[in-house]
Amino acid sequence: MSTWLALNLPALALQLAQRALDPALARNLALAIVDGPVQRKDVVFCNDKARAAGVMPGMKLAAAQALVGDLVAIEHDAQREGTALQELACWAYQFSARIVPFQSRDRSGLLIETGASERLFGGRSALRQHIVDGLRSLGYHATDASATTPAAARVLAHARGLGLAAPAEVQTSQLPAALGQLPLRLLGWEEQVCETLHTLGLRTIGDVLALPREAFARRFGAQPLTDLDRMLGTLPDPQPPYAPPEQFRVRIELPADLIDVAQLTVPVHRLLRLLEGFLRGRGAGATALLLRIHHSPRRASPCAPTSVAIALAVPERDAQRLLRLLTERLTRTSLPEPAILVELQLERMAELVPINASFLPPAAQTAEQEIDALQLAEALHARLGSAGVFQLQAVSDHRPDFAYRVVPLAPDSPYPQSQTPTPTQRPLLILPAPRRLQTPAEEAGMPRYGGPLALLAGPERIEAGWWDLGHPRQATVHRDYFVARNGRGQTLWIYRELAAPHSWFLHGFFA
Repeated sequence: MSTWLALNLPALALQLAQRALDPALARNLALAIVDGPVQRKDVVFCNDKARAAGVMPGMKLAAAQALVGDLVAIEHDAQREGTALQELACWAYQFSARIVPFQSRDRSGLLIETGASERLFGGRSALRQHIVDGLRSLGYHATDASATTPAAARVLAHARGLGLAAPAEVQTSQLPAALGQLPLRLLGWEEQVCETLHTLGLRTIGDVLALPREAFARRFGAQPLTDLDRMLGTLPDPQPPYAPPEQFRVRIELPADLIDVAQLTVPVHRLLRLLEGFLRGRGAGATALLLRIHHSPRRASPCAPTSVAIALAVPERDAQRLLRLLTERLTRTSLPEPAILVELQLERMAELVPINASFLPPAAQTAEQEIDALQLAEALHARLGSAGVFQLQAVSDHRPDFAYRVVPLAPDSPYPQSQTPTPTQRPLLILPAPRRLQTPAEEAGMPRYGGPLALLAGPERIEAGWWDLGHPRQATVHRDYFVARNGRGQTLWIYRELAAPHSWFLHGFFA
């Protein structure tokens, strides 16, 4: 059976303004969301600091500013709220494939079908707590309720947000009793219909459910009855499917200009939390991120956004780890102008697979060492950039001189990956350029290095590179490679040219 979790986000416009700031800074800032004509704006929402000074919803902006001289007034933007709901739906896709954002004049939030996912998260209560805690980490607070129909879950969550006595979880058989005591205004019907019902003495949903259906339909039409039937589960209530976007780009508008880079940590962390949910829903990890810090356009000279790019050695989606990497770059970034908006864009992502490919789990110490090494490499790359930290990447070339390239520290480099198995007889140290060996005539043409050499293995013939004829840095090779040892105990990798005069060269040393 389907179970729908409704998340009601009260005063969403105010939450969007507050979540961009550090909680301590937000508590000390008087905020108000205003709407209306330019000269007659009214306060729609206000935070606790503004309320303590006497500001109330419905008050004129001029009166509110007279009470609080440093009041920060932000225009109400319904489109921005819709974008935020889409971002939250994208984040919630990690918990369920059935997500429905809803937005109306008096309520906004999400519907999440959790019945199919409860066992994956340890049960219904654990999943619900996980979602609510995740919303809190994003800077939102919500009232929630679960029911077997989406309409009932929305009504119950809205009632709990208003402080009404409504249960947090209701089964199908309990719906008439749980909903019957709630006021009619929670149904979202037209105002004229609600006023008429109030005039007739009908105040609650239960009062309407007790009326004769045929007489009610003749007076108010069939649509209200359809709404009630869907809410009670006697009629199906199909919800529009949600499809997450192919690309990820989110932003946070700052309610006040910020000049300290350290103050951007909170909004950046919340953007990364959204990214983590997006990547979890796709079973992927980020390999390259781009953070843009936009500056105020009201300055005398326009300033281009400040960009901070991050490349990762392996796919990653943990918000805390990504924040540490971005913080490394941000602490070395100076803002030319105050910041007004922070934007995060996912440049590249890849499938996230476990590091260990063995049948047996690795030792705990070995796994920790591998993770520590990767984190160190990524931290150094974030601090020093691609010019200071890089990696070697194998390419499909039999010639030892050209079997690798230096590439940036990233898993999906544009250079081709090697499809040729690595031979077993390869030394740890290969010389930058082969060194010609002495071949005394009295030793039958055998080379010397630190004394006479004894051949241990070989030959391994390599004839390749004909396709690079004419290239200034690469050439065709015709060689027979051998593993040799001298009297000092050194193990060498040597080769003999197949063309006359068949010279010998030292190319590397085995450990």
